[in-house]
Amino acid sequence: MLLFCDTEFTGLGQPNPKLISLALVPADGGIPFYIELAESDGWELSDCNSFVVREVLPILKGGNYIVPRTELRNRLLAWFTGMPRSVQIACDSVIDFRFLEEILGTDWPGKLEKQYFDLSTLITNSTYDKTVNRYYTQDRPPHNALSDAQAYRLGWLAWIDAKK
Repeated sequence: MLLFCDTEFTGLGQPNPKLISLALVPADGGIPFYIELAESDGWELSDCNSFVVREVLPILKGGNYIVPRTELRNRLLAWFTGMPRSVQIACDSVIDFRFLEEILGTDWPGKLEKQYFDLSTLITNSTYDKTVNRYYTQDRPPHNALSDAQAYRLGWLAWIDAKK
């Protein structure tokens, strides 16, 4: 099963971007995983480029979604134990996958494949692209890791359906 992954971080093109939020959405519609790291828990406002300050930070969910970095790995591993079978990450950037690798370190779940499905190959597919973009609303904005991962899932499902 695919797990659609997206992250938000301090900025593209930075030599060492810092994670702000992470989402994983199961292809089967199961319970997603979504967390945010609080400012000063691995990233600072001064680390963020202007795009992130303008487009990402204002739409973070906050509240119960904020998880201390010290708990992130354990929460993620606990979430993976609920996965019913072999899973593979699907994301549109190697950066997303690298953040996941960084979090998991050497304690990689046995059911998780160590290679990701590259969604960036579908961006030029009109079915995928239109479905992804139709998902976004004021309540489900782009550049929020959870909204993006959910949109990628729907785009992939539409692409698979169109191939039949």
